[in-house]
Amino acid sequence: MKKLGLLVSGIVLSTALMAQKPESGAPSTLEGLIGWNASTLSFNAPSLRYRYFLQDNIAVRVTLGINNTSTTDNFFENEDNNTGGTGTYESRNNGLTFGFGGEYHFVGTNRLSPYVGADILFGSGKASTDGQNSDGASFVGDYSEMSEYKTSMFGVNLVAGTDFYFAQNFYFGVELGLGWMSNKQKEGQTTVTFGGNTFMSKSNEATTSDFGNNVISTFRLGWRF
Repeated sequence: MKKLGLLVSGIVLSTALMAQKPESGAPSTLEGLIGWNASTLSFNAPSLRYRYFLQDNIAVRVTLGINNTSTTDNFFENEDNNTGGTGTYESRNNGLTFGFGGEYHFVGTNRLSPYVGADILFGSGKASTDGQNSDGASFVGDYSEMSEYKTSMFGVNLVAGTDFYFAQNFYFGVELGLGWMSNKQKEGQTTVTFGGNTFMSKSNEATTSDFGNNVISTFRLGWRF
């Protein structure tokens, strides 16, 4: 058993030592990404990226991000959180993000491939809330609330990153970005029912934009083939 363990360890170590970035014959990569947001100290939803190397140092890339999040807050009529009525307030966010861009890879080393690049980003989504016996802040008996609005985004992002090949055709890496982003919240509608009466209201369309450091470090794990 000990000899088997030493053999496996030797194979893994020799594979890592011999690993190097492919120079030709493996033009495609497929990788998973997960982002760390330094401003909120949280991970972003994971995404997928496909790259195709037109030349040894030039690649085009397509990124797909999916964000489906839901949070539910519980509220109680009495302070003991045990007796009386209960209420819930659920918030949902669903969205898709597409990125199209390219990379230029520098010489680097046999295992390290640093690069710079740029992306054009598009996205769309929907946000909604559903409150039952709650307005999102406290318990409110005989009350319900539903709202929904759609969102869209467009942006341009400059990136810098690196691929590190830890095994033959397998790599991990990091990426940082600097860019401009425009987010649009489209006209929405809120329906409230309270005391047997129903009220409807609409929210105006709003657009926000920003330019600067994305404060997101993207960690990547990929396979080149």
